[in-house]
Amino acid sequence: MKNIFNYIILLGFILTIISCQKRDIIVIPTKLAAVSNLQYTLTGDTVTLSWSLPTGKDSLSVTVNDGVAPIPLKMGSTSYKYGIVETNKAYGFTVKISDTQGNTSLGQTVRFTRDGASPVKSVSAVQNDNGVLLTWSSPDQPVAKIEIKAGDNTIDLGSTVTSYQINNLPAASYMISFVTTNSAGKVSNTVYLPFKVGATMIGYLGVYADSTALMSLGDDDEIAGGQWLFKNYPKSRYISFDQVKNGTVDLTQIRVLWWNFDVVAGHIMPAIATDPTVVSKMTQYYKDGGNLLLNQYAIQYFWTLGRITQNYFMGFDEGPGGFNPDIWGVGVNIHEKHDQSSHPLYKGITMTTQSDGRITFPVIGSGWKENHNAVIVRIPEFEGGLPNDNETAYTKFVSDNNAVWLGQWDGIGDYYMAGVLELKPKDDFQGSGIFIGIGGIEWHQNTGNVYQSTIELLYKNALDYLKTK
Repeated sequence: MKNIFNYIILLGFILTIISCQKRDIIVIPTKLAAVSNLQYTLTGDTVTLSWSLPTGKDSLSVTVNDGVAPIPLKMGSTSYKYGIVETNKAYGFTVKISDTQGNTSLGQTVRFTRDGASPVKSVSAVQNDNGVLLTWSSPDQPVAKIEIKAGDNTIDLGSTVTSYQINNLPAASYMISFVTTNSAGKVSNTVYLPFKVGATMIGYLGVYADSTALMSLGDDDEIAGGQWLFKNYPKSRYISFDQVKNGTVDLTQIRVLWWNFDVVAGHIMPAIATDPTVVSKMTQYYKDGGNLLLNQYAIQYFWTLGRITQNYFMGFDEGPGGFNPDIWGVGVNIHEKHDQSSHPLYKGITMTTQSDGRITFPVIGSGWKENHNAVIVRIPEFEGGLPNDNETAYTKFVSDNNAVWLGQWDGIGDYYMAGVLELKPKDDFQGSGIFIGIGGIEWHQNTGNVYQSTIELLYKNALDYLKTK
């Protein structure tokens, strides 16, 4: 009891000393003054930020943070332009400077909201026999009119219109624009839709002599894909690699070439596909702006043609497969940070947001699964032995390939693998490509697939999207 009493006295003494301490907080002033006179000017869709740098200082590095990431500017910059500035959305930009001694200033922030009409949403276009059919969703708030510009065409439409056909557009690449005006006379930000008017045909590429041989000799997944294509795109046609080699097909008339190389025999590329003459002509087609849809083992062709050059670790699964009772799906929120669910490839597909932030959709149900994966794996390891959740691995992968990382196995929550990609034009390659390698995305499940309509919608979206490029 005596010891406890002594401890209480000691504790009270310590608390008394602490309570008597001076509580001043010393703030060390920054060694580098912040920018001054930070202002913004809105001109149409563009905001221009301007500021003054501290006097008497040379070699100042400047960064602007738009709330997503710091953007390094040219040394000594005193202005920055940003667009498209959306209407009725809050923006904030923070400017900081650093000197050569490692000193960094405090940030100066400017905030604003652009007042205006609500823009149209979900714009899309499809080329048909007579021209281009434009479609969109109505703005969130009522508007008085909608203005569309495509080349030399300017079209004024009523406030509730959601589609318009533009006929006789010459073959060219267009940046179609949509602007709304509200009852107060204020305009929305411009919504742009890049669209290429040109050849419209889709080619179904394969190793078989003709479509009859495909239907009798092809793998069940190759046959199923071809049957669906010819039914839903009546002007599509089968194209053999031999026709490419012999020059009996005019590739300039083909907007998209789809190679559905999904076979039980394995992922080894057929000799005709790697024939030097074929590779030369296919490479030229791709460089000249032709578009490719490659799935399962066909994704290797992006390397054969030289569009992807890095020797990434690959994951291939082969053989006849087996029975599996599970539902398999695709994840589209890469590492729960990069949500691609609004990409045109997934238009109309129902997504589920999981409790951990993954966004997924199912592609194959219980039954026999061939599981012909053809995917890129161990990406962070390849990018320098990084951890699987390292953001640098993601940034470097998409930057090196000018790619949009669209999908992975639905159970993946990091950057370990990529199974669905969009390859945008890069260097000499002016065409676009879609890479679908996830084995669960199967055209013909032997025991029947309750998610078959999702597979068909996914590929319809892929073809329609590539037809705009």
